[in-house]
Amino acid sequence: MKIHSEKGTKNRGSAKYLVDYLSKENLERDPLEHELFFDQLREDVSGYTVQNKLDWNKAKLGKNEAKFYMISVNPSQPEQRFMLKQITGRDVKELSQLTATELKRFEGALKDYSRQVMDEYAKNFNRGLTGENLLYYGKVEHTRYYGKDSPEVREGLRRVGEQKEGLQAHVHLVVSRKDITNKIRLSPMANARGAQSNLNKSHYGFDRKQFVQTCEKSFDGRFRYDRAQHHTFEHRYAMKNTMRSVALATFKDVPLVREGAKASRAVRTVSAIAKAKDPLELLTAAFRQVPGASQCIRAISYVHNPAKLALDIGKKILQTGLNSGL
Repeated sequence: MKIHSEKGTKNRGSAKYLVDYLSKENLERDPLEHELFFDQLREDVSGYTVQNKLDWNKAKLGKNEAKFYMISVNPSQPEQRFMLKQITGRDVKELSQLTATELKRFEGALKDYSRQVMDEYAKNFNRGLTGENLLYYGKVEHTRYYGKDSPEVREGLRRVGEQKEGLQAHVHLVVSRKDITNKIRLSPMANARGAQSNLNKSHYGFDRKQFVQTCEKSFDGRFRYDRAQHHTFEHRYAMKNTMRSVALATFKDVPLVREGAKASRAVRTVSAIAKAKDPLELLTAAFRQVPGASQCIRAISYVHNPAKLALDIGKKILQTGLNSGL
């Protein structure tokens, strides 16, 4: 689950660019097989309607204000395989293994879950709203491509633009900044989580962490998914923040790390660790060539306390870094 940042200007003008981008998979399909947009009630909304509805729903918004936001629903491959096991009774690893009927049922399940996501999105504003009060449209996609920042591309295993293998289904949701009445402003970038309105003492703002956690629980409840503790958002969040602190402390003490290319490499690595979905995977790649580090990382178990785990990794990185002249 990800709410995409409003940085830049692409969401401050017309929705045409985004609608065209989300319709790209249709270019390879027969017109009769085009995947249309869906909302809280319908599944047959055209791109033309989506653009016009969003572009008109921006009363009293300034030229430089965001007019809409994009949310992506990104079930992991294990989660998708679990969903498909329920639908087909088989262990499905590739989209090509599905019949047309099974594919439609799979897409229907993704859409229904996305509607639940938008209910949670609306509720998170604490203004008595549900998904039906939002002006939003969704689109199911089945392909992803390696980008320049992909670990596989950086290691030379894949090329930029190469299609990713396996189950890559995801849903893009475009939601208007204004509610469906074109009166209420709703921004998921508002961080005033504990603030209150002086008028009615009600809480306002948007808690993005709570939103992701709630959607994760909704997925597990809807599909009866038994999520392992180390795959929960709460665990990943703790790991990411702890790893960032350890990495910063570690690099600060490594001799010569502030010099030239070594400093640049350290800054890039720390930045990537702070943003990584799986910090352990990134650390494994970053320190694969450091003597002793790979053995240390392989020995790590997710059952360890995240703080102790991060500290052990930090100590090992520092030790091996010093020994190898990093």
